[in-house]
Amino acid sequence: MGMLIFSRLAAPFGMWETHAGEPLQDTPDMMVELRDQWRECAAGPTIPRALDFTPVALRSIANNLALVDLRLGVEQARYLWAGQGLVKLFGPPLTGKLLSQCYSGKTLAEVRDAYRRMLELGGPVFSDRCFRVFTEKLGYHRLMLPLLDDTGEVGFAMLMILPKGNLRTASDWRCLEMELDLVEALRSTER
Repeated sequence: MGMLIFSRLAAPFGMWETHAGEPLQDTPDMMVELRDQWRECAAGPTIPRALDFTPVALRSIANNLALVDLRLGVEQARYLWAGQGLVKLFGPPLTGKLLSQCYSGKTLAEVRDAYRRMLELGGPVFSDRCFRVFTEKLGYHRLMLPLLDDTGEVGFAMLMILPKGNLRTASDWRCLEMELDLVEALRSTER
């Protein structure tokens, strides 16, 4: 399976994304172990059913997980459950909310694209996102795992996000988003 790499650069700022069906060079062991458990729940090369692969069975890592309902499509995707580690990163509770109630603009587009990528690949998607703000590198590792619903179609996704660098809370992310939006605005006025 190939690897996709995207980058945007702006003077002292930058953003890089890498996506792959297999673990990336610095993927945390916890994510590889989650993918391995996902594979064990599957019968052969198929995707496991959501009922066979739940956060309850993954208590030791549940803080960093979310279960997303995709049965009505990516445009109507909804968080069915989110661990406290993800809530701390996001801010308000995620459970029960549509993606569009949690994100907007470029962030919403990126999140929806990530779920579409997972659906297209029909398997795990490891992502590494890195932001450079002056000399500091920040970002997160993300793993998305498709899960089958009762009809045998991909209807759910298990999501794991692990931050890296100094981004640990929602306010850290909001500050980074504001800085990057400011850079975008400044670049657009220079054109």
